[in-house]
Amino acid sequence: MKKLILGFFFSSFITFSITAYSQDEYRYSVDLGKVQNDAVTVELQTPKVKTSAVTFSFPKIIPGTYSISDYGKFISDVKAFDNAGKPLPVSKISTDKWKITRANVLSRITYKVEDIFDSEIKHGIYPMAATNIEEGKDFVIHTPGFFGFFDGYNRLPFTISIAKPANLYGSTSLTDTDDNSLKDVFKVANVDELYDSPIMYTVPDTTTITVGNCRVLVSVYSPGKNIQSKQIAEWMTDLLEAARQYLGGKLPADKYAFLFYFKDPKVKQSFTPGMGGALEHTTSSFYYLPDLPASQIKNTIVHVCSHEFFHIITPLTISSKEIKEFNYDEPVLSKHLWLYEGSTEYTSYHVQVKHGMQSKQEFLQTLSDKITSSRKQFNDTLPFTVLSKQAAGKYAKEYGNVYEKGALITACLDIYLLHLSNGNYGFRNLTYDLGVRFGKKRYFNDDELFGEIGDLTYPEIEEFLQKYVAGSSPIPYDYFFGLAGIQFTPKAETKVYSLGGIAPYPTDKGIITISPYSKLNDFGTKVGYKIGDELYAINGVNLTAANVMQAIETIKSTMKEGDNFEVKAGRKNAAGTIDTVILKTTVFKATQTELNKLAPMITATAKQKMVQQKWLTAAETNVTATPPADPKDVSSIDAIVKATYEVISGPAGPRNWDRFSSLFLPEAKMGATVTSPAGQEQFRSFTPNEYRKLNAPFFTQSAFYEEELKRNVSEFGNMATVASSYQFKFDPAGKVEQRGINYFTLAKAGGRWWIVNLSWQDEDEKNKLPAGFEK
Repeated sequence: MKKLILGFFFSSFITFSITAYSQDEYRYSVDLGKVQNDAVTVELQTPKVKTSAVTFSFPKIIPGTYSISDYGKFISDVKAFDNAGKPLPVSKISTDKWKITRANVLSRITYKVEDIFDSEIKHGIYPMAATNIEEGKDFVIHTPGFFGFFDGYNRLPFTISIAKPANLYGSTSLTDTDDNSLKDVFKVANVDELYDSPIMYTVPDTTTITVGNCRVLVSVYSPGKNIQSKQIAEWMTDLLEAARQYLGGKLPADKYAFLFYFKDPKVKQSFTPGMGGALEHTTSSFYYLPDLPASQIKNTIVHVCSHEFFHIITPLTISSKEIKEFNYDEPVLSKHLWLYEGSTEYTSYHVQVKHGMQSKQEFLQTLSDKITSSRKQFNDTLPFTVLSKQAAGKYAKEYGNVYEKGALITACLDIYLLHLSNGNYGFRNLTYDLGVRFGKKRYFNDDELFGEIGDLTYPEIEEFLQKYVAGSSPIPYDYFFGLAGIQFTPKAETKVYSLGGIAPYPTDKGIITISPYSKLNDFGTKVGYKIGDELYAINGVNLTAANVMQAIETIKSTMKEGDNFEVKAGRKNAAGTIDTVILKTTVFKATQTELNKLAPMITATAKQKMVQQKWLTAAETNVTATPPADPKDVSSIDAIVKATYEVISGPAGPRNWDRFSSLFLPEAKMGATVTSPAGQEQFRSFTPNEYRKLNAPFFTQSAFYEEELKRNVSEFGNMATVASSYQFKFDPAGKVEQRGINYFTLAKAGGRWWIVNLSWQDEDEKNKLPAGFEK
C-alpha cells in the first residue's frame, strides 16, 4: 500500500429449496438500485453449517494496510433465518463479529452496509480501503466492507451477484459470468480472493490497453472531469512497458485493473484532510487521489501506480506465513516490511531510471530525499524487523519509514549484490530466485528469511541484513553508494535561481496559495512572501491551477542576476478580507543547502563505473525487445504497409503500440525532413520507441486518420523499397490537413517482413507530390 498526505428494512421473505439450503458456497446478492441513507441491504444464502452456533465475521485488519480497520463498525441490523424464513437468534459479540445460534438450520442472512467515505462514525480505515455508496452516482465496493464470512468456513467459494443501475459500469479485475446488462455475477475461490478484489461502479470512463502479455483496464471517476482514463492509459503504457522489460520481457499478470477515484474537494468525507493513496491487490489496485488537473498529478499517479503494480512481486508472490495465511481477526505482522513495502518503493523508482522515464539525477535526488526524511522524521536506530512486527501498534508512528529507509535498504542491497557479483546479479535477480523458491502457494518463515537470502547469494549479504535490518546500526551510505561510484555528501551548499522556497498549492477555488510547507530561503525572505499569500502573477505571468508548475519552471529558466522580480499577490488584512499587494526585488541566486546529497563521483574506478552502469542502465537487449507480430500484419509487403497506416489511425485514444512496435526490426530507425524556425531544411532521425513517446500524447487527445494514396514498390529477393504517398485528416469526413510520401525500407527474414527504416517528406510549396502519386 502507498499512503500519501497531499490530504431500510428488507421485508421480503421467500422460501428456498433444499438445494440452496445445503449448498457449499456463499451466495451473496446486493441491489445498488436500492439505497437508503447511504446504505444498502446485503443478502447471503449461506453455506451449510454443521454446528449449533457459528460466528459471522468482518475483518478487523486486511492485508496491505498494517493498521486496524474494524469494518464491522459499518455493519448493522444483522438478521438470520432458517429455510422457512423464521428468525434465528443473533447477538453481537464484538465490533466485527455476530454469534448465530441454531446455526445448523441457518439458510439466509441479511444486514445493512453503511458507506465509510462520508460516515460520522470514528474509524481508522484508509480511504483507499474504504467503501462509498452514492445513489446513482458511484459505488466503491471494497469487499471486506461489504461481505462477511463464517469463522472456520473461509475456504469455501463465493458467488457475488450485484444488481446495478443501467448507467453504471462495474470496473474490476474479476470476470462477470452473467450476460445480464443490469446485473454482474462474480465467482471467487475463497474469502482471500474475495477480499483481494475491489469493484468500482461509476458512469463509465474506461480504457483498455494491451502491454505484452497483459490486458490492462484503466477506470476513472473524476467528478470535475479533470482527468480521463485515456490519459492515464498512455502513462501506464510507458510504465508497464518499462516494467515488462525490467522483469525480463513478461509481466507477472495476464490481466490488471487500475481503479482511480478522484476526490471531489467540495464533498466532505470522513478522512484526515489531505489523506490519499493506493492499495495493492494481486491483479488490481485502487487509488484515492485529489481531483486535480492532469498536469499537476501526473507524476504522482505514475509513481504510485508503479509502486502498487510491483507489489505483485512482494508481498503478493513472495511473502511469509503471516501474509499467505492472513489473520483477519488480529494484527499478526511479518518482520519484513523492508521487503514488502521498502523494496516495492525502491523498484517503483528504479524501473523508471533503468528505462529512461526518469533521469539519473532525478533518481539520486529521490534517494537523497529519503535519507533526509528517514533520519529527520524517524528513529534511524530502531531495528527494522522490530518496527515491522509492531507497525500496527507500538511503532505505528514509525510506519512511514518503510517507504524511506525501507527503499534505501533495498538500494544498498542492490548495489552490494552487483558489487559482489561483478555486475552479474542484483536485487531483481534475488527476487526472481526467491519467487522460484517461495511462489504464490508457498511461504517462508520469518526467522529464516535472512539465511535463505544468504544461501541464494553471499554470506556478506546475510551479514548486511542482520546488521542493518535486524540490528540497530545506521546504514553507512557513503560506503554502499560509493561502491557504485556515487558520492555521498551529508551537507552541501550551492547557489541557485529560485522563486524563494515557496510551496504553491491550489485551493478548492483554484487560487494558488503559499502553503505552510514552504521553507523560504534568503531570496524568498527578500521578496517578502508570507505563508497564506495568494499568488496571482509573477513577472507578469498569471498563475492558475492548470499552469502553475510549468509557469514556475519557465520563470526560473529565464531569471538573471540583477533583473527585476515582481509578484502580484493577495494578502489577508486585519478585517479578514484580501488586499492586493505588489512584492518587488531584484534577482540574485539563493543559498541552497542540500542534505545527504548523492552525485556521481568525478574520479570513479573502473569497477565503480561498471557497478553504476549495471545499477542504473538497462541492458540493450531488453530495451530493443520486439513484441510478437500478428502473422497477418507481416505476411506480405502489402500487409505490413497497410498495418502501418492502420495502427496510427483512429479516434482520440491510445494506439496499439505493441502492434506498432511488432512491425519494426529491433534496430530500426524512423526519420522525417523538417524545416527549422530559421527556414533551414533538416533531417531528424529517431527510433520507433521515440516516435511513440513523442506522439502518444497527441493521439490520446486527437483523432488522426492517415490513408495511403498511391504506392510504388521495388522488390529484389528479400529486400524491398516502397514509396507510399499519403494524406491525413483529423476527421474521416473532414478536410485533408497534409500530404506527403512515406519511404519504407523492408526486409524479409524469419518467414516475415520487417520495417528496417521508415522516413517521410511532407508536401510543401517547394515539394509537390510527383505525377503518379496523387489520388
